Amino acid sequence: MLDSDIANYISVEDTESRKVFNEDFDDEIKELSLIFSKAFKLLEMSDCYRDTSTRATTVSGYLFIAIESAVTAMQLLSLGHLAPAGNSMRISYESLCLSVLLQKQIKIQVKNGKHKIDFYSEYTKKSGNTRADKAIDLVIKNKDILGLNDGGADFLVTAKKFYNGYSHASLMLVHSKIKPSTMQMYVAGGYEHERFEIFRKQIQFIIRFSKNFDAWIKAVAYNAT
Repeated sequence: MLDSDIANYISVEDTESRKVFNEDFDDEIKELSLIFSKAFKLLEMSDCYRDTSTRATTVSGYLFIAIESAVTAMQLLSLGHLAPAGNSMRISYESLCLSVLLQKQIKIQVKNGKHKIDFYSEYTKKSGNTRADKAIDLVIKNKDILGLNDGGADFLVTAKKFYNGYSHASLMLVHSKIKPSTMQMYVAGGYEHERFEIFRKQIQFIIRFSKNFDAWIKAVAYNAT
């Protein structure tokens, strides 16, 4: 591959590829745009969003990132980037988890063992126990004290399982980069209609995932103390 080809991948937008994507997923783009807009508005109207305290602004900040990361994931898919889109969705569900963990100053059990920590206090100290990659396991283990029902817990577990294959190096990711008709590997992004099925699967999951934003925002941003 020529260096000039690489330079084009980096610096020149593939407008034809994006046009095909927009045609294939016009209805989904419109549906998600409404979901995202409603979620942003709901967050902006919450008491938590208007509260200027450090904890409230941190919680609302993570809720904002959860929505924004899903928007970014769709933008990345429109450019043909499956793995980066998966990474962005991982940031989204981790942000949801951090928002509920930081919402109230309560003690929760660590992932392994019965030892309890004050998550917010530990977070302000930048403790390793509060890392984003540990957040989902902490939420699942402490779902009762956090007020999370089984449906909410299952939603997070499903999201983690779905995106782990795309947000890490995996055989699944390798296969997603293969052009079906020629068996060549895609470099950078690029969407073509023959990639429709794998992209449709990603977008449908983002829709199912994002439909949870409203309930999550109401539970966290409208119930912060």
